[in-house]
Amino acid sequence: MRSVAVETVLLSVRDGTLSVLLLRRPGNRWGLPGTELETGQSLEQAAWDVLARDAGAVPTAIEQLYTFDVPADRLTVAYLALGTPERSPLTPGPGVVEVRWFGVSESPPLDAPDRMALAVATERLRGKAAYAPIALAMLPETFTLAELQTVYEAALGTPLDTRNFRRDVLAAGLVEPSGGTRAGPGRPAKLYRAGGGLLSLGERERRLAGSLAPAGDTRHEG
Repeated sequence: MRSVAVETVLLSVRDGTLSVLLLRRPGNRWGLPGTELETGQSLEQAAWDVLARDAGAVPTAIEQLYTFDVPADRLTVAYLALGTPERSPLTPGPGVVEVRWFGVSESPPLDAPDRMALAVATERLRGKAAYAPIALAMLPETFTLAELQTVYEAALGTPLDTRNFRRDVLAAGLVEPSGGTRAGPGRPAKLYRAGGGLLSLGERERRLAGSLAPAGDTRHEG
């Protein structure tokens, strides 16, 4: 009988950079949080539990990515999780030496399944960010429009025109004023929260978001 494992790719935006949470295990091996599926445990619950147990991380959203069936006697189900660094105190769990955020393009060497999972997770995020409010899961409950744009630019991997982005965000009802402000060096910045609308970015951003598909993988989409 095949063993079943779950691994979770937790992405966030730190200092304007799309980042992934990695664990360092004994032997100086870096990798994604992963675990064997326990009897009676659902796949999604295992994806949540391994983040809390091994890293002290609490994501705001999670979804299944794909199923990877190499080697032949093992089935690995990968999940994409999104969150904010503030929700994750990063406490190493049993058998974990260190927990750290890395820029997606600056991660240490990973084994082949982890590299594939990270590539597919980044592809999924960039693809969905162009038409769904998935990037809001990487923001706190209230945020400024500048912070929202920073997260979208990190998710898409490309700069956006500030005037057009703000116009489109407000017109689509993606966010709504929270009634609060944040003090700064100039005029206080208005704070916003998720508004339930859908933002559809332009054709250029859609092409850019769809340009990261990895080739030659052996996977089944979730």
